[in-house]
Amino acid sequence: MKKIVFLLVVIAGLLTTESKSQSAISMPISTVAGTDTISTSSSRDTVSKIITATGPYHTLGIQVNAIKTAGTIASKAYLYSSLDGVTYNLTDSAAAAFADQAATQSVWFTKTTVPYTYYKVQVRTPNGAVSTEGLAIKLYYVFRRSHD
Repeated sequence: MKKIVFLLVVIAGLLTTESKSQSAISMPISTVAGTDTISTSSSRDTVSKIITATGPYHTLGIQVNAIKTAGTIASKAYLYSSLDGVTYNLTDSAAAAFADQAATQSVWFTKTTVPYTYYKVQVRTPNGAVSTEGLAIKLYYVFRRSHD
């Protein structure tokens, strides 16, 4: 009886290992620096977070959550990339916008390749616009890699 139970456990372990090797592996979703707040009135406020790709990843997903705390929302989320961590270039030409109507909302960036080492997510008002708003920002991201 013990041999049968042991054999079943070994088979289950092999099946689990086989199924994992054929699917993507993801890192746990990480929160970066908790919650930051954008608060603008007569000046432009910016929240920036740096994400470092430290492995051979194939895809990157980023979720930016915003909770409206005051005013009229005009901010957008921008994604920049860099090889050296010093010079950043806009990765996505269309920045994701937060809608003013919703109290809690999210925007996503999905990269199907991860050729850069550093990615910067920036939440700010577009083109130097001045607005009266309050946003609590939280950032989540996940890297995925495929097994060949």
